[in-house]
Amino acid sequence: MPNARCLVALFILLSIVWAGAIRAEEALPSAVGRISAATGPISLRPAGGEWGAASLNDPLIAGMAVRTAAPARATLGIGPAQIALSGATELEIAQLDATTRQIAVKQGRIGIHLARLGSGESVEIDLPRGGIWLTAPGDYDITAGTDQIPARVAVFAGQARFAGSGIDRTVAADATLVLNARTPVAATLESSAPDAFVTSWRPAPDAAAEAVAPHHVSPETVGWEALEGAGSWEQAAGVGEVWFPKNLPEDWAPYRYGHWRWVMPWGWNWVDDMPWGFAPSHYGRWARVATSGTGADRAERWAWVPGTPAAPSVYMPAAVNFLGTAGIGLSCPDPIGTAVAWFPLAPGEAYWPSYTTNLDLIRRTNAGAVKDIAKIGPGIGGDPPGELITAAYQNRRFASVVPRAIFAGGRAVAPALVPLPAERLANAPLLPGSPQIMPPASRPVVVAMAGAVHTLARIMAAPPTRTAMRTAILRPSSRSATSRTAHAQARAPFAARVAWSAHRAKARAVAAYARTTNNKTRTHLAANSRARLH
Repeated sequence: MPNARCLVALFILLSIVWAGAIRAEEALPSAVGRISAATGPISLRPAGGEWGAASLNDPLIAGMAVRTAAPARATLGIGPAQIALSGATELEIAQLDATTRQIAVKQGRIGIHLARLGSGESVEIDLPRGGIWLTAPGDYDITAGTDQIPARVAVFAGQARFAGSGIDRTVAADATLVLNARTPVAATLESSAPDAFVTSWRPAPDAAAEAVAPHHVSPETVGWEALEGAGSWEQAAGVGEVWFPKNLPEDWAPYRYGHWRWVMPWGWNWVDDMPWGFAPSHYGRWARVATSGTGADRAERWAWVPGTPAAPSVYMPAAVNFLGTAGIGLSCPDPIGTAVAWFPLAPGEAYWPSYTTNLDLIRRTNAGAVKDIAKIGPGIGGDPPGELITAAYQNRRFASVVPRAIFAGGRAVAPALVPLPAERLANAPLLPGSPQIMPPASRPVVVAMAGAVHTLARIMAAPPTRTAMRTAILRPSSRSATSRTAHAQARAPFAARVAWSAHRAKARAVAAYARTTNNKTRTHLAANSRARLH
């Protein structure tokens, strides 16, 4: 029945390829944090993923974990809290939304500067010995403790409450709660004394000058505090309030100095190299604004346009459009091969994401940057409206182009730029929001693909004949050589049966492993396979 086997094999292969094609949209995070400072080796682990190198301005969401090597330091911006990590520290973001920040410190030491705490908001720090609730803005130094080192909760300003291991204590300002390393756990109160680590992250007493950025951006804009001192605010004709960054490289353009990172559920996220680069990369738009002067002296420079401050800030992985063929990119001369190109959106230009078809969310994402969001969409079948594809984009000529391997590998963009003629960029197909290129497959995806191939090979292969599956019966022989030959001939079919059974067991095991792989991995597999079919 070769034809029947082929049909069954084809059906299974298509099932594997298209299993994740029907998008069940994952709930988007309602709050985002970032790595706001990093010195030394820092690692980041996505929810259900593997540890990898982290960098400045990596986005943080619930389920992610961060750890520092022994000599390293890092600072995380999570809502109104700045969390400093000492060396050899590991923490996980257990919950992060508009009102709740829950951090699990598995080892090491952290310092927290909590700028504000609104009504109904909570900040919880979980240690192996119990939980800590920060009940007022202030500065807190927390050590997780080990079997040999006591856990400590030092309050320099504010107030905290510890509950766990049969202990429920309130810690006031200038006090330190010490939890011994023995069982049962005992708690004692001491006075707080800052050391070099506390001094490194705690704001100086004279650093209470009023920030300028909150007068121009929404308070929900993550990373606004990094804009202070890194640029200047001005009023631009026809645009409104804009921010001009200082001390830029000569060839600088938005989304050029940094790299791309795949972060679920959004997909490709831009990670900017500039310390101030988080907010301008994920909120607002970029525009070319003329400087003062007339005639030949009237030049243009890049300005970030945050939009209406009153509009809610919704995180975008990058406010860009891509150029090229979906899932492939732009063809370039050898040895470059295929490239990926993108350009920043300007004020008034709508951003159409690839990670959702929720029209209300799409419109809210564009609020403040597009004058009339009610005119956005809807698309057809989840695709963007035709007017977004055919629109004339102001910044298209400033597109950045790199080889596809640089883009998908998350490598630095600026050193790998590929020059393309302006006509080539102007005529390239437009891809709103995403190039529809998947990241390199991780090991679980490779294993799942191998399972699919083994299953397909098993179905396509002709089954052993009944003769080959029959075990021969040996009879004693007086000649040892003849006996050994007969024995070997009898063992061959038996070995074939054992090998066949082992092969089936292996196929079942690999298939079971693939089934236990999370939905994200299966979606990556389906998308990669779908791209190959096209």
